[in-house]
Amino acid sequence: MFKRTKVTDGTATGQVGFRKKSKVPGVMITQYIEKLPEGKSHPDFTRKPIALTIQEGKFAFFKAIVTGDPKPTVVWSRNNGDVSDPARYQSKYDPNSNEHTFEMPHVKPDQADTYKCFAKNEYGQAMVTVVLNVIEVGFKMTKAPQQQAEVANCNFKKVLKRRSKVVPKAEEPEKKEGEIDPKFWELLMSADKKDYERICAEFGVTDFRWMLKKLNEMKREREEEQAEFVKNLSDLKPIHINADGTASFELEFDLLDPSSSIYLYKDGEMIPYTKELGDKMKHCLRKVGRKYIFSMRDLMPEDAGFYQLDVEDVNMFSTDFKMVDFLVKIQEVKAMEREDAVFECVISAPLSKLMWFGKNMPLEQGDKYDIEVSEDKLIHRLVVKDCMVVDKGIYAACAGIKSCNAWLVVEADKGAPKGKKSARKTTRAGGSGTDLQKVAQEQQQKLDKEREERKEKIKAAREAAAEAAAAEEPEKTADSGAGKDKGAAVEVERIDKTSVAATTTVAGDSGSGHSAGKASGGAKQDGSHADAGGGHSAGKASGGARKDGSIADAGGGHSAGKASGGAKQDGSHADAGGGHSAGKASGGAKQDGSPADAGGGHSAGKASGGAKQDGSHADAGGGHSAGKASGGAKQDGSHADAGGHSAGKASGGAKQDGSHADAGGGHSAGKASGGAKQDGSHADAGGGHSAGKASGGAKQDGSHADAGGGHSAGKASGGAKQDGSPADAGGGHSAEEASGGSRQDGSLADAGGGHSAGKASGGAKQDGSLADAGGEPGITSGLSDILATRGQPAELTVKMNTDCDGAWFKDGEPLKSGGGISITKDANIHKLTIHSCRDTDSGLLRFVSGDLSTEGRITVGDVPEFDEDDLHKFSKPVIVRVGQNAAFKMPFQPQESLTVSWFKDGTELKDGGGVKIVREPNHSRLLLRDCLRSDTGEIKIQLKNPFGAVEATSQLIVLDRPGPPEGPVETVETTSSVIEIKWNPPKDDGGSAVTNYIIERQERGHSLWTKLGDVSAEKTSFRDRNVTHGKKYSYRIYAENPQGLSDSLETADSIMAGIMILSGPPGKPKVVSTSKTCINLTWTPPEDDKGVPIIGYQVEKRKKDTNQWLALNAINEPIEDVNYAVKDVTEGAEYEFRVSAINESGAGDASPPSAMACAKNPNMRPCFKDPEDFLVVRAGNSVRVKISYEAEPPPHITWLKDDEPIAPWINVINTEGMSQLVIPSSKRSDSAIYTIKAKNSVGEAFFDVEVRVTDEPKCPGPVELEQTVYGKVAVSWVPSPDQELDDRLYYVVSQHDSNTRMWKTVADRLFANTYTAHNILPGIEYHFRVYAKNDMGLSDPSQSPTWGANSNRVPISSNGVSSMEISFERPPSILVPLKVHTPPKGYQLYMTCAVRGCPTPNVSWYLNNTCINSDKNYYITNSCGVCSMYILRVRENDGGEYRVVAVNSLGKAECSTKLTVRD
Repeated sequence: MFKRTKVTDGTATGQVGFRKKSKVPGVMITQYIEKLPEGKSHPDFTRKPIALTIQEGKFAFFKAIVTGDPKPTVVWSRNNGDVSDPARYQSKYDPNSNEHTFEMPHVKPDQADTYKCFAKNEYGQAMVTVVLNVIEVGFKMTKAPQQQAEVANCNFKKVLKRRSKVVPKAEEPEKKEGEIDPKFWELLMSADKKDYERICAEFGVTDFRWMLKKLNEMKREREEEQAEFVKNLSDLKPIHINADGTASFELEFDLLDPSSSIYLYKDGEMIPYTKELGDKMKHCLRKVGRKYIFSMRDLMPEDAGFYQLDVEDVNMFSTDFKMVDFLVKIQEVKAMEREDAVFECVISAPLSKLMWFGKNMPLEQGDKYDIEVSEDKLIHRLVVKDCMVVDKGIYAACAGIKSCNAWLVVEADKGAPKGKKSARKTTRAGGSGTDLQKVAQEQQQKLDKEREERKEKIKAAREAAAEAAAAEEPEKTADSGAGKDKGAAVEVERIDKTSVAATTTVAGDSGSGHSAGKASGGAKQDGSHADAGGGHSAGKASGGARKDGSIADAGGGHSAGKASGGAKQDGSHADAGGGHSAGKASGGAKQDGSPADAGGGHSAGKASGGAKQDGSHADAGGGHSAGKASGGAKQDGSHADAGGHSAGKASGGAKQDGSHADAGGGHSAGKASGGAKQDGSHADAGGGHSAGKASGGAKQDGSHADAGGGHSAGKASGGAKQDGSPADAGGGHSAEEASGGSRQDGSLADAGGGHSAGKASGGAKQDGSLADAGGEPGITSGLSDILATRGQPAELTVKMNTDCDGAWFKDGEPLKSGGGISITKDANIHKLTIHSCRDTDSGLLRFVSGDLSTEGRITVGDVPEFDEDDLHKFSKPVIVRVGQNAAFKMPFQPQESLTVSWFKDGTELKDGGGVKIVREPNHSRLLLRDCLRSDTGEIKIQLKNPFGAVEATSQLIVLDRPGPPEGPVETVETTSSVIEIKWNPPKDDGGSAVTNYIIERQERGHSLWTKLGDVSAEKTSFRDRNVTHGKKYSYRIYAENPQGLSDSLETADSIMAGIMILSGPPGKPKVVSTSKTCINLTWTPPEDDKGVPIIGYQVEKRKKDTNQWLALNAINEPIEDVNYAVKDVTEGAEYEFRVSAINESGAGDASPPSAMACAKNPNMRPCFKDPEDFLVVRAGNSVRVKISYEAEPPPHITWLKDDEPIAPWINVINTEGMSQLVIPSSKRSDSAIYTIKAKNSVGEAFFDVEVRVTDEPKCPGPVELEQTVYGKVAVSWVPSPDQELDDRLYYVVSQHDSNTRMWKTVADRLFANTYTAHNILPGIEYHFRVYAKNDMGLSDPSQSPTWGANSNRVPISSNGVSSMEISFERPPSILVPLKVHTPPKGYQLYMTCAVRGCPTPNVSWYLNNTCINSDKNYYITNSCGVCSMYILRVRENDGGEYRVVAVNSLGKAECSTKLTVRD
């Protein structure tokens, strides 16, 4: 089931390796034998090499010091390469310092690697690794390509245009049936063979033989491509999560051309990266030697994806980064000492290895830890073997950015013998407490189901592809007519050849058909034409469906059947028109802006214009029918005309934008009505001759709704308008009523020119505009300033009250139709149409008709828009913690008259307070300071100009601690051993899911809250098994999420464990004996134990003058006997005691209190504790003599001075156990022997303390010198004035001579006033100082006269011997000659010799017979005949013969030596 990770050591064949721990971190020691012989040891490092980062060309070296007996041998190696080249690698050993050195002179970039140092002897081996990083000189300038420089300058526009072979999801083309994701092959080419099966299962590939064959072919091709740019591609390591929270993958290769560009892709899109460590960019690509390491920091869930590394245009490595989650987290483990502890968890996706941490240190498989993984790689376990108390702490499991942690609590084994380890236990503690196998199986089944679904989809896609291939036979002809009429064979043939699928953006018409059948225009969804007309047939003629933009027409057929235009989805024509039929002719339905016409047909059936949803034309007009002719329904700005002659109904199509819907020109006895409009379109119902009703369409904006020119015996009325458009109902001949339409702004409503026996009245207006009912020519609806969107059509209309000609001008220049402009005239309506507005179309337009004119300005512009990449980045939620600032930034193109607004949850934000809005020409920033949890919501930015507005939304998520769990706390169960409680999750989780709940408990009567443990977020109940029967407990629960702990939910009342049956009170305690450290008690058992056995007793004490009773033992530690020694007492304090009997319900009623007992010893004679018998005090300071004593009862204290009572100014302070004598300001007369006397009823005691009050002594008197004997001088002085006052005063004599020039003490502790100095030599001056010294220190010195003058000498008689004069003059001589020196080059050198002579000789130094006394390269000195020469750094030209010559008036002396300089 589980695989155990193996640990291998570098032991020799046949040897067993025992892992040992070194005192130096990072050293791995393997011992070959279990027990070492006495005096022998395995190798170890006392100093390990230090990692080095050095510039190319410098001198690199590692140093190590190893120990071991026998002496180990040291070998150096590197991970990727050989170290045998002596020109590049040199191993050295210094026996003096015991240092092993590994040197690399003139280090090169290819030497950057991980190096290993092995120390081996016959008992084991020690190994340590060290990293060498080499910084290449000029790498950035010469090798960084231009595109990477652009990345460094944050100019990603050009670079990010590159794409990998794996296309981003947003740009993925529609996959062909049965096609496999390209990521499948990319992953296989970079994966190990052991991972092939897993990858195939993930992508639903089951044909392994086919897969391997194709993979080998692709690998060969890829290797050929890679060989053009790199060599030695190896060591491919897929992406993984590191201990520091970053993710990385790495590979090794050598670039053939160092200037080749390296690119990184995520899900097919290039990502910028940096090469500098510590840079703020998210992605980093570092080069260490020949290894390339890609790392990614600040991991988020959106970082999961497919990563690729390319050199130029060739892929080198691909890896898939997936995020996993914990289905079951590790739980707290309580283990006994020397027991194994187990942490286990279940993850959502198979993972071969988790990162385990113990007390913030990474854990690896070894003697202490076992790391186990199940076969399906979903269950992971950590086993902490042989738990000790030091193993206690927090342990964590990390899978990517997800982690979980729990405590390991190790309890000491109380049963273990003292001073010895307890026996090793074979049991295991811990576990998750759930059926991990079941959870893992359910997750595995879920994963298998997803794989099967993918396989089924691939299988179904392949089957569908096979069926489509088998059935793919082009049908070039499809006849839809049963018979031909009037020689229309060509039309039918054209219809048959063009019967294919229709798609988008062309026009569709259905009209002019004569048929007894049905002719319908095709349905359209964009702006295409769908025409069904002109077909003569008794059968069915239909236009083919198109997907590309081709023409599919079903028309011109003579049939009594059906002719319908084909449905289109792109921009093709589908026409069903021109047919004569007694059936139905309808224009195709459109959804964009194309015309759909169903007109001109003569039919007794129905002719209707197609329904439109955008801006297309749907016309149903010109048809002669006894049936119904209706204009198509429109929703934008299209035309829908129903102008047929019919005895039925002719109605204009309904419009919702600015299109024309006309139902006019029809001669009918039925109803002709203009279409209803909602924007600015025209809806006309006019010119119809009918005995029915002709009404203008209702409008809501500025459109025209006309119902005029109709000859009818019915009613002709102008349409109602709500903006400023004209609604005319005029020119009608009727016996009924012709009235102008009502308006609400300032538009014209005309009802004129009508011939009627009824009523003709001008329209009612509400603003002051003109309402005319006939008259001279004039402009009823003029031009006004309009705004047009670039690329969209625009239309300007001028309406006259009579039919007259006019001309159009732009900026003074006349306009004509053509070049994207159409000028039309329809009776009294003049129109200028711009089909696709451009910037050049902006200007002042003017319409002139005779002496009348009107003008208006057209301005062409764009609606603001966002860049798609910026919009995608902005849409990502901004996640901050409470108290942090949230920042939003949105770039946009600079525009004039652009208004930027920010909204939060629909409310506009204003600058001020905690909101800061910055508006720049090309971007805008929003800063929300000190966010609160309530600030979570939708953030929206709006760009608005006169042409329109655009918005972008994002989300602000403010993370906080969760709210408290919902109460009240329910008691599920309470027994003598268990209390179970239950609660509800918090209402607010703080923006991140609750991870767990923490439960604390407080026993009633105690103030301390104790943590019981925690439970997972899914569990909202807890069972407390560590309760005492009869005790009451309070609980409080905290919710925890990654942001912290919530406020607590506390139980309203205490919860009691079980039912209480308490014992009666024991007998009154009796005091057996007392001392200052212990009081012994005894008592009798209770008379009534209530039928429950007594486990023991609890003793409580109360100090006199207090009200608090303190328990001397816990209830769970009862006193089994009926007597007890109370040791927790204070000497001299009085106590009373009481006792309670304890049974399984707890402590019962307390006994009556005992009598007061004092903690004191029996009577004893006074004795003094460690007194001091001598005290020295400086005069003027206070004297304090402290004496501690013991006595019972307290003694009477008396102080004496020299056996006499002390003076009244001397204070005595007596406290319990101590007496203190105080003299505030002491004098020399206070020096005496003070005696303390302590006496009580048992006896008395005495003690003497000598107190000496003194001061620094005064200096002695004048000092005299006298020589009585050759070589001896008698020193005498006058005594110090303090000699008579201080019997402890003595003298110190110091001597100084002109030879040594130093003062030295020659006599100490002299109590006399004389001293004899010895070894007094002639020719040397002597000085003497005399000090007085006592307990306070030295006095100032008394200085003697100078000794050495002839006047102080005592003449020595020669006893008749004649004396002769002595001369000290002598020629120079060499006392110590020069020595031979052979220093290394660059070292320093001292060269010395000793010379004597009188008078003092002159000394000169020579190098190769050249005097060097004045050469600055040599530092030459002569001190008392010692001649020295110093060279700071020895050079090659310093070698040669050195000679010293000493010369005075009596002669000369010389000595020489040779200096040899070593390399």
